[in-house]
Amino acid sequence: MALILDTCGLLSLAGIADKALSQDCLEAIRSAETLYISSCSAFEIALKQKRGQLNLGEFRTREAFWEVCIEKYVLTEVPVSAKIFTDAVHLPDHHADPFDRLIIATALAQDCRIVTYDKLFNDYPVKTTH
Repeated sequence: MALILDTCGLLSLAGIADKALSQDCLEAIRSAETLYISSCSAFEIALKQKRGQLNLGEFRTREAFWEVCIEKYVLTEVPVSAKIFTDAVHLPDHHADPFDRLIIATALAQDCRIVTYDKLFNDYPVKTTH
């Protein structure tokens, strides 16, 4: 089974989010054949840090955080293509967060489950692990 982490899922996995991942999420991550992360999450993390909404702890730069996470968790980064942007725009308007919409569109394109604790994802035709 392939999974994609939403941004909060990555931050939780790395231990720098306020909320922890459930045991179901952690087990799904451990047993995943492929673990994806959208490149839009790097942008979201950079914005949160710049605005003072995110402390990356021991990591001095967001680039170092991203690179360590990619290696440590064996993540496959999925670039945001023009098709993903277009698909995200065409999703129903259940969710206003553009980053989450991009992650949902990426999950649909990769045919994978999303690791998230955002219940709004359930309003889309994607499978989630909470």
